[in-house]
Amino acid sequence: MKMLVFQSEQYSLYACEAALVYRLCAPPAEIPLAWPVLEIGGESVRVAPDSLAVAERRFLNDRIEQITLRGMFGGHYTLELMLRVCAKTPFVRFSFRIEAAAPAYLSKAHGDNLTYFSWPDAPASRQTEVRLSDYNALYHGYCLREVPAFRYEDELLGPMLADVRDGYALLAAYEHGSTYPDKYLCFAKTAAGTALKACRGNYWANQPLHKQPLETIWFQFGAVAGDLDDLAKAYRAFQLSYCSLNTESRRPYIFYNTWAFQERNKFYNKQQYLSSMHQARIEQEIEIAHRMGVDVFVIDTGWFEKTGDWLENPTRFPDGMKHIHDLLAQRGMKLGLWFGPTSAARSSEILKKHLHERTCMEGETPGSFCVWETEESYEMCMASSFWEDFADRLIDLAKTVGVRYFKWDSVEMYGCDRANHFHGGDETTAADRHDCYSFLAGVYLCKAVDKLCAAVPDAIVDMDITEAGRFMGLGFLSSGKYFATNNGPYYQNYDIRMPETVWSNIFVQPGPARPWIMRQGLCFDKWIPSVLLMAHYLPDDPVRSQRINLASLMLGQNGIWGDLPAVSDAGVALFGRVLGVYKKLRDDITRADPAVYGRPGETMEAYEKVEAATGRGMVALFLNRGGRYSYRLLSKVDGDAVVFGPGRLIREGETVTIEAAADESDAVIVFFGETQDSPAAQA
Repeated sequence: MKMLVFQSEQYSLYACEAALVYRLCAPPAEIPLAWPVLEIGGESVRVAPDSLAVAERRFLNDRIEQITLRGMFGGHYTLELMLRVCAKTPFVRFSFRIEAAAPAYLSKAHGDNLTYFSWPDAPASRQTEVRLSDYNALYHGYCLREVPAFRYEDELLGPMLADVRDGYALLAAYEHGSTYPDKYLCFAKTAAGTALKACRGNYWANQPLHKQPLETIWFQFGAVAGDLDDLAKAYRAFQLSYCSLNTESRRPYIFYNTWAFQERNKFYNKQQYLSSMHQARIEQEIEIAHRMGVDVFVIDTGWFEKTGDWLENPTRFPDGMKHIHDLLAQRGMKLGLWFGPTSAARSSEILKKHLHERTCMEGETPGSFCVWETEESYEMCMASSFWEDFADRLIDLAKTVGVRYFKWDSVEMYGCDRANHFHGGDETTAADRHDCYSFLAGVYLCKAVDKLCAAVPDAIVDMDITEAGRFMGLGFLSSGKYFATNNGPYYQNYDIRMPETVWSNIFVQPGPARPWIMRQGLCFDKWIPSVLLMAHYLPDDPVRSQRINLASLMLGQNGIWGDLPAVSDAGVALFGRVLGVYKKLRDDITRADPAVYGRPGETMEAYEKVEAATGRGMVALFLNRGGRYSYRLLSKVDGDAVVFGPGRLIREGETVTIEAAADESDAVIVFFGETQDSPAAQA
């Protein structure tokens, strides 16, 4: 008998002994998600709860309700299903917890043997793998790909699998992260349909279910009327507004980061990375960032005395970080700081407490290493009790100093096989423990974010995934956001040998080339709002470069870095004027589904970010060589228009065309829906 668990205008959820059933209202369709199948003591055990009941219902915020179901199966096993639902989206998040009342051990006769859920095929369905973690060496960043499912391989990384059927489209997804082709979970075909299965490290052999229950990652499922594009639009809205409890990470702030000048100072001025990391320089940058329209001012590495304890350096900041916070607050800005979550300095108090939580490989604890010209540090295991003390330190900084933005860097998924952390004990092999660590490291990073944000709801955590092998996927996006692209490729990526004294990044100069690389990240915006994948653009003169960078960053990546004191007064004023208009429309721009013409670097590119419901938003037109151009908008726009750059609007009824002309590379920015107090003149 089916038990109704949740109902909205879009779908209903039922539970029964065989499955969790998702029922789409229109067009009517029913998709059963079969319960997990796991290997216990060498035998395959199918979960079939015979006494499933709602144990708890509670709202986590004004939108998201959490429903916990609990039931027994197999005589002495308990299944707990946790659902997070919202009436405004067709997508549901869910996870499982399986515990034994008597001794029972997960096993691996032939590797991970765990099916999380499965669903049946339908006639003439067309499945598409949506992959987030293809690392493209050409751009030195991750790219999104839509791949015909099961055409090229039998086990799909995903983490999203779309299935377009007669009149509707469904999506199944999991919240984890890994770089393709390093699969920890996969979608696979079965005799009856499609299943999501464990591949590697999801649990360890001999994991005792009576002492250490199986607690799964979160999964996602939903369906909409229409096709793949309709599904993508609904999913994008889900990720923006209804997926994460940590909603501050979804807000389109303008971020400034000090790192670019730290690099310039190193390679151009032959100084140290931390030569500019001092109070006087930061105060100077704060004044200029305020005039430019920055919302969040991020002080990168070097502000601290030692990693792990994360106390400000009293020599560099004699008045302390609270003083910097107060200066920023007076100017309407938030304070952000850099952290290496898995680093703990040799003399730090946290290391003394967590000596056993250092990483270990093959019986050896790796030596200490220098962290950006500060005290040498050890690498710590995040899948251990260390994670909670790290989170507590961030909470303390938020409450005492006022930090609200936490940039996390240098977080790898590999490197620990020590027994008796949270990824296996003496009862399993070192190789198994290592696989489990690489699976769990990102999971505990998410726990740290969620603990911080539960204590400090307006906190934002941004994790650097600018190198391959990072925790790239839906897992971290349900807790925070990504720092997606740094400076793009290095010379060695292109097989170019350069002296060690030369800056190893290629794309560090003003002009159109760097934004070509940065805009590659906008490929995610169809499915994942670009506000969740930050990249930094340069404010350097001349004005053409400034317009190109402004037009690019406002499409959602929203980051700025560079040498602010070297920017002309006219350039600072231009940023202030343009971002002043952007801020009045940025919520519409962020919600808008993208309409894109061309690709980065092609002769002309156009990006429309106009919200269909309001007609408000912006259009960015990139002219990648001199000439005359014409572009007719696809979007229906409303209200006043403000134009920046070498272009003008032609309106003929509801048809709007941008005409542009430039002698060399430039950009035209057009805002729609602004009020009468907007700047009327072109710039």
